[in-house]
Amino acid sequence: MARRDAAATALSTARPILERLAARPALARADALTARLATIDLAVNADLPAGLSAREVEVLRVVAQGLTDAEVAAQFSISPRTIGGHLRSVYSKIGVSSRAAATRFALDHGLR
Repeated sequence: MARRDAAATALSTARPILERLAARPALARADALTARLATIDLAVNADLPAGLSAREVEVLRVVAQGLTDAEVAAQFSISPRTIGGHLRSVYSKIGVSSRAAATRFALDHGLR
C-alpha cells in the first residue's frame, strides 16, 4: 500500500508539470497509470459489480466520463479495437446495449 501511495503522490506531482510542458504522450501515460491505481484500489477494497473484471471496470470508468473509444484507447495505450472488445464484454455482463446505459450503470455503482 505504501508503494501505491507513493506512486499516486508522484503522479499528482508530475501531472501539473507535464501540463505546463504540454507533454501529451507523458500526460496520457500518467492518466493511464492513475486509472490503473484506481482499479487496484477497487479490486482490493470492494467486490466488482456484475462479474466485471478490474480492467473492464477501469474501461467503464473512463467511458463514463464521456470519452470516445479512440480517446480511451490512447489513455490506456491500447488499440480502439481492444476497447471495443472490453465494452462488448461489459455490455453483455451488465445487460445493456448502449454507452449511455453503461454510463448510467457506472454512476449507479459508484464507478465514476
